[in-house]
Amino acid sequence: MAVARIQQFRWWVVPPKFLGQGTADILLQCAKVLWDFSRVNHVLKKSDVMVVLGNDDPRSAVHAAELFLEGWAPFVVITGKEGTGTRGKLHKTEAEMFCDIMTSRGVPRDKIVLEMEATNTGENMRFSQNLLKTKGVQPSSVIIVTKSLMELRVALTFAKQWREAQKVQLVVSSPPLTLTEYPSPDVGSLDQVVQYLVDTFKKLTLYAELGHQAPVTIPVHVQRAYHLLANQLTGLETSI
Repeated sequence: MAVARIQQFRWWVVPPKFLGQGTADILLQCAKVLWDFSRVNHVLKKSDVMVVLGNDDPRSAVHAAELFLEGWAPFVVITGKEGTGTRGKLHKTEAEMFCDIMTSRGVPRDKIVLEMEATNTGENMRFSQNLLKTKGVQPSSVIIVTKSLMELRVALTFAKQWREAQKVQLVVSSPPLTLTEYPSPDVGSLDQVVQYLVDTFKKLTLYAELGHQAPVTIPVHVQRAYHLLANQLTGLETSI
């Protein structure tokens, strides 16, 4: 089904050299390479606090609730006002929306504090740390919960935006979904997810240069997968 869907991408322009060679399969495999690279696959460790990043995928909040109820952290900060995926779509902040989901799943409301001003990942980090400081909390270990294709960017942003990040044990966690399981009415179709993956990958280098996140070494096979996908998307600049 996923391959059938990928063949319907309105952006694909198939190079002649791929005709008759299972083009949709090749492009799907390239997307999976970017998907795998975007995940850090940290092993869960009990931590002082859990920071949940508001976003457009409510499965993140469900996952965070499960982690809390399993005892991985005793206290939760939910951060987010609005972002690219939620702007103009919610009747309350991301933090409030995720709080509703988590409490409906059994997380006690008095174990949650809300940060409702952040509008990007860097602000999520800085504002959450500032909020914790006002409560006298300086965690030595943090679990950050995000959506499934943001793990790497979150880890890199934490390294740059969280003060003295090198002294903190970080675990990044997200719903355990594959690329083809990830599309939903909230995050979009498979073609939209792949577009987001390509756009996000391009930001890895740009945001490091701007000082928003730590740099990362990108393996050659991942760069090749990116360029192959990017060359199929109309109007996308492929240099990184």
